[in-house]
Amino acid sequence: MGNASREDVGKVVFDGSRTIRNADETHAILMAAGKSHAVVEIECGALDEVDLSFVQLLIAARNGARRDRRVVRLAGPVSGVLRDALQRGGFLTAVGLAAGATATADQTADHDFWLHTEAR
Repeated sequence: MGNASREDVGKVVFDGSRTIRNADETHAILMAAGKSHAVVEIECGALDEVDLSFVQLLIAARNGARRDRRVVRLAGPVSGVLRDALQRGGFLTAVGLAAGATATADQTADHDFWLHTEAR
C-alpha cells in the first residue's frame, strides 16, 4: 500500500473502554486521523474493555483506508482484551482450517493484520 513518508504517520492511542457506548467517539477519532494522514498507526495495548463494535470500527477504518490508498495498521500484535474479543468473534480462526481447508487471501490478510505479521 502507498509509499507514505514517515512524517505522514498519525498515531492513535486507545485506552480504557472502547465499546458501543463510545462508538461514535471512536469512529470520529479514526475518521479524523484517516483524513489527516496517509498512514494511521493504532495502539490498542492499554485497552481494558472492548466489544465487537470496536473490532468493526477497526475493520471499517482499514477497509476505507485501503480503498483510499491509505494505510491503517496496528502498532503491534493484538493482546489482552482485544485479542480475547477477536478470538470470541472468530476473527483469529479461519473457518474450516481445522478440517484441512486452505485459508482465503482475505482471511490470511486479516489474520496478518491482527497479529502484526503483514509486510510493512
